[in-house]
Amino acid sequence: MKRYIFFLLLLLPFAGFGQYKKKAKLIVPGRWREVVRMLPDSTVTVFRDTLYMSFEAKDSFSYHFRNGFIYEGIYHISEDSLLDLGTDRYRVLERKPSRMVLTNSRGIFHFAVDSTPVIKTIVLEKEDSSLPVTDIDVMIGRWTVYKRATPGPGTIDASENIRSVYITGASTDGKLGYVYSGADADNNPSWYIKEYTSDQSLACAGKNPRTLKVLRCQKGELILEEEQIKYYLKLYK
Repeated sequence: MKRYIFFLLLLLPFAGFGQYKKKAKLIVPGRWREVVRMLPDSTVTVFRDTLYMSFEAKDSFSYHFRNGFIYEGIYHISEDSLLDLGTDRYRVLERKPSRMVLTNSRGIFHFAVDSTPVIKTIVLEKEDSSLPVTDIDVMIGRWTVYKRATPGPGTIDASENIRSVYITGASTDGKLGYVYSGADADNNPSWYIKEYTSDQSLACAGKNPRTLKVLRCQKGELILEEEQIKYYLKLYK
């Protein structure tokens, strides 16, 4: 009897181990449509660029504004409910079967379950059909990242992850354009483009040096690559 009790005591710590093992925090799959938008001070504001979000099985997501480009990828949510979409971040204030509330520095966003028809996903052409980009003037305009591809799992710091690129071409201050991270304000980009090199790369300076290889720029689409990370951008009109 004593021997039985002794072995039982040895097994108790292992039996309780499973209940303390943390599971990856995920959002229940579903589609959401923005119904109320507030300023950071909770003042209700009028909006026309309705935000749509979709969370799929495991940890994939997609989102887009009304008539806008579809952003998709893998999301991460921390223990304190910080939702990282790569191109944007929100804090989850509320998540119920028929209601979701997100917030960030721009405001507070209320969502209801979305039952509208599924929007067709943009289909990219094969990159091997790309034409050479020999002149930066071909890229002039405001470009927004709608998709990011990485060689493996992991997250990129919002202060380094590219959100948008504004290419101006030659100017009197010698700058050819600007590169914004996910943490940058619209009037304060972290980098400026100082040169377009002969090997089709945007040489950038600012917070730190970085080089963005131009893989494609045609039919309103720009693809940049940096250390095996590809950024897919669409021309903002």
